[in-house]
Amino acid sequence: MKSIKYLKLVIMALVISFGAASCMNEDWSDPTGETSPFGNSQLQETNVVSIKSLIDEYGAKQKDKVNDTVRIADGVQIKGIVTGNDMEGNLYNQVTIDDGTAGMIICVAQGGMFGQLAIGQEILVNVGGLYYGTYRTQPQIGTPYTNIDKNQTYPSRINRNEWQSRFKAIGKADPSKVTPIVVENAASLNIEANAYALAGRLVTLKNVEFNEPGKTFAPESEGYTTGYGVTRYFKGFTAQKKQIGVRTSCYADFAAEKVPSGKVNVTGILTCYKSSLTSSYGNTVQLVLRSSKDIEAVK
Repeated sequence: MKSIKYLKLVIMALVISFGAASCMNEDWSDPTGETSPFGNSQLQETNVVSIKSLIDEYGAKQKDKVNDTVRIADGVQIKGIVTGNDMEGNLYNQVTIDDGTAGMIICVAQGGMFGQLAIGQEILVNVGGLYYGTYRTQPQIGTPYTNIDKNQTYPSRINRNEWQSRFKAIGKADPSKVTPIVVENAASLNIEANAYALAGRLVTLKNVEFNEPGKTFAPESEGYTTGYGVTRYFKGFTAQKKQIGVRTSCYADFAAEKVPSGKVNVTGILTCYKSSLTSSYGNTVQLVLRSSKDIEAVK
């Protein structure tokens, strides 16, 4: 028995020593600490296209731009700065990037991505073989998921292991690289072309006012009937074809906070949703906050 216990101790010591040596080897090979331990550091730029050109090309190939997908050609890559992550749980299983031409939502079956992809982190992404498409007309990238009951297919979450092989972090995160696009007149987003040009991008709406101040952002009682998220609209934008507001997950860290009163500036990832192209309802424009700090009172 003593010999068995001794053998176990020797094996444990070897494992610990190997692990320590591995860590030191990583430090020696990258003394600056600029190589991210996440993602695929071997990924090289070979066929990078702009996000806007990707949207233009693959959006045109969709048969129906509501809950539809199309496969992206092998080898296609995009590159951009992380503008949104799941730091406070509102962007669930999603990360958003922007390359200056357009923004894109990427769906990933992984939590805690903020620890790997901080705001301001530049990443290279191999999107070849993934699927571009829309969920309720909102463009995003992922793998196809089919709702059998509705016979609709839309881009859903990429397997977390596959995702790790598909992205490369470039340099260190620099939040100063992330600048929201300012929209002074919220009514301009009632024009669909304007709204879709900003879909997936970080936007600040200036001088808006919530229609129902004092209400909780996203109580579970309301989320049960609205997909576990609640939209609080802005004054003047609650009618059909003119809906603009803030969408909050019932699981967000700030879901239980109260909707503020008075004029505010609101920053978030802009998304566009529509039940169908033939629906009598117009496009619903929603800002998805990354943090409760994305709302700022107008002084």
